[in-house]
Amino acid sequence: MPNPLNAATRFLGILVATAAVAAGAVTGAPLAHADRSEADIYRLPAGYEQTRPGTILAGKSVEVPALRTLPVAARAWQLLYRTTAADGSPYAAVTTVLVPDGPSQSRPLLSFQMAYDSVDPACAPSRTLTSDVASGVAAGTLSLDIASAAAALARGWAVSLPDPGGVDAHFFTPREMGYATLDGIRAAANFAPAGLAGAKTKVAMWGYSGGGIASSWAAELQPQYAPELHVAGAAIGAPVADMFGALHAASGRATAGLVPIGMASIAKDDPEFAARLQDYLTPLGRQVIAETAEQCARPVVSKNAFRPVGEYLSKPVAEVLSDPVIAAAMTARGRGWHAPVIPVYVYNGVHDEVSVIGGTDRMVNSYCAEGASVTYVRDDLPDLVSNHGIVAITGIGGAFEWITRALSSDQPVQPSGCDIRTVATTATDLANVRVLPGFLQSMAQTLLAARLSAGR
Repeated sequence: MPNPLNAATRFLGILVATAAVAAGAVTGAPLAHADRSEADIYRLPAGYEQTRPGTILAGKSVEVPALRTLPVAARAWQLLYRTTAADGSPYAAVTTVLVPDGPSQSRPLLSFQMAYDSVDPACAPSRTLTSDVASGVAAGTLSLDIASAAAALARGWAVSLPDPGGVDAHFFTPREMGYATLDGIRAAANFAPAGLAGAKTKVAMWGYSGGGIASSWAAELQPQYAPELHVAGAAIGAPVADMFGALHAASGRATAGLVPIGMASIAKDDPEFAARLQDYLTPLGRQVIAETAEQCARPVVSKNAFRPVGEYLSKPVAEVLSDPVIAAAMTARGRGWHAPVIPVYVYNGVHDEVSVIGGTDRMVNSYCAEGASVTYVRDDLPDLVSNHGIVAITGIGGAFEWITRALSSDQPVQPSGCDIRTVATTATDLANVRVLPGFLQSMAQTLLAARLSAGR
């Protein structure tokens, strides 16, 4: 049996090499926007409001250039489908559906929610996935997302990669990302060319960070919103369940640029919050928020790395967060309101500076109190080594193995009740010995391809 400590050392070595490739991709690919052209797939047909959630409104065959670099052959389509907005009104979103090449057959479906974290529609997965030079592909975390999708295809699964923010790119909007995820599953499962079994299709959901936000909302909403779906489980990584904590913890860190993204996302769909926030912003804060609304996550995070939150605000942070309008909007974006009825696997770094552990602890404890079936892994890698991005990589093995068991067995992936454990590091999980090297290789290949494309 492999020695876990030796395995961890090898993985960290691969991680350093991959990080170097990622740095080169960022330097060589100044990509602030994806293609903004309005393709037919985003045009809403008249009367779509009268259709049922999950109804396919339009579809087209597409190519996903990132898959060229990976040893996976797949057919791809994009589907425009009807979903639901936060207030319950009709809305629409697009999902990219991938199916392995070969004869049509019964297969499970993985709904993978990417961490694109932007309120600019040009940065949605449906646009970046089909662009030769896509800002999402050039970012390390999103390359890992693509590698995750490729690994699922290699297992013979179909994959749905939705735009959880919908056609108008709402991010962090309460419930909306969950609705779009579930309706993306409905659309993919019922899309005849994909060859799936409709509502009988066995499904798993997975996402980290921004993808974890969408996946956790979907897991909570599924019993009431889409009870007919055969969801075997959801893997939820770093779901940012506490915005108050994130704002404090990310301040001055490498990921501090995620703070204006969070502010801009709430301001986009909450006019009262937007008006009140203006009262507290410095000139720099107004400038950064305005720029954030028109950029993808990578350039925003890069430009604002290590910036203290106080530079955006004219009042102390505590005073701003105690404002009733600000506080109500941020509270509404937490999770833990309803316990999932499906098994869930949750993983989060104890020292995560974006998805603070206290928020995820509270979310999981609320699930457990209502009788949910939860496996919760808390990664205690020291703060000087660990961060939001590191656990995204080291936690992959456990999550992917859990999803594999969920989709390959007729029995529940785990018994009822909660299994909560804190580990020294998820890098020593033996599941990583089997899957992590392949993920990192795929990630490096994708990053290199993005850099070469940018240099043409």
